[in-house]
Amino acid sequence: MRLILVFLLILSNRIYSQITPSTQGIYNKKTSTVSEESFATLIQDGAYGEVTWTKNMSSYSVSMWVDSRDTDPDMYESSFSTHYPNNNGFQINSDGNYAYEFYGIGASGSFNGSFGPNTIKTTWIHLAVVANGSNTKLYYNGSLVLTLDDVSSVWNRINISKNRIGDKKGDFYLDEIRVWEDIALSQEIIQAWMHKPLNNSHPNYSDLAVYFQMNSNSISGSTLSDASGNGNDATLNTSSGSVTNATSNVPVVNLISGYQTDVEAIWSSTETSDSEDSDGLKMSVSSTLAEANFVVFGNNNDNSGTTFSDIVGITKRSQREWHFDESGTVTADVKIDISDATGHIGLTSAASNYKLLYASCNGCTFVEFDAGDSTSGDVVTFSNVAIKDGIYAIASADSNL
Repeated sequence: MRLILVFLLILSNRIYSQITPSTQGIYNKKTSTVSEESFATLIQDGAYGEVTWTKNMSSYSVSMWVDSRDTDPDMYESSFSTHYPNNNGFQINSDGNYAYEFYGIGASGSFNGSFGPNTIKTTWIHLAVVANGSNTKLYYNGSLVLTLDDVSSVWNRINISKNRIGDKKGDFYLDEIRVWEDIALSQEIIQAWMHKPLNNSHPNYSDLAVYFQMNSNSISGSTLSDASGNGNDATLNTSSGSVTNATSNVPVVNLISGYQTDVEAIWSSTETSDSEDSDGLKMSVSSTLAEANFVVFGNNNDNSGTTFSDIVGITKRSQREWHFDESGTVTADVKIDISDATGHIGLTSAASNYKLLYASCNGCTFVEFDAGDSTSGDVVTFSNVAIKDGIYAIASADSNL
């Protein structure tokens, strides 16, 4: 279960729930496997977190999950900032017109840019800011949306839910705040890690400077602990607010070991667009999901093609397998690109020759779960699949896999 800090003017009555699977067993509904951790909730009026952190960095990376409680926050209401007063540093704030904005001071003076129109939503979205010494890149849900030709390099603190001038406290849920020092993360790495918690297998783990996991173990009294090991704890100022607990539907899951390659998700923010592709598999839904409903999925990184199947009526199945971790209830179209999944080059068969296989746990026996409904090129679509937690593979009744 992921844990968050909530910065609110008024506490919402919404209840959040996210449950992480065990490392072995996988179950369709996980209502009985609630983590002992609870969610930390920081309630405004003026509550914020602050770290004194004096740095000059021309290269760095910052990422976070944010969920605005207001569809159009006031201009300059900020979820994150790096300086006080506002004569230096940068902040991530509302532009006062339904969009998240980067606003900072660089070598040439002030500069700013939008993460995109209508990007402020009352649901979880992922933001990242990456400076590489000469420019600053803005990412929204893993997609590069803007490159700015300057860098804001002077830091004297990290403020959570407070802008640089100190007059705009944010109205946001926040989770998984990560700051890397002297490193510009690639888009590929941002995308690969946005849906899973950090560990030392991250290729830039040694560059991690600050990591606020936002869980109940992170908070003790007025201290928000830094999980990077660098001791950059934040002081929680609750003079006008208080700290309480709640749970969250942020699409961040610790998938089972061996299935954490190319982790992707489908959740409320993806709306009806295709999800990103996990080495041959993606999903889409016909209508926007409720925030409590999402699927995080990754694969076993097996690119060795196919293996013979012991399931009656099936000739081959993919060696590549995908782990789905579902929260709530999701019915989706599952789309598998055969060449990406198995390396097969050549003709495809009729859609009904392809089968979606399912196993309830890692190492459990596969069973036939669904038959293909349509093909487009070498992409097979399995329509309206009632997603369950478990392991999936594609199979074929003939050799065209």
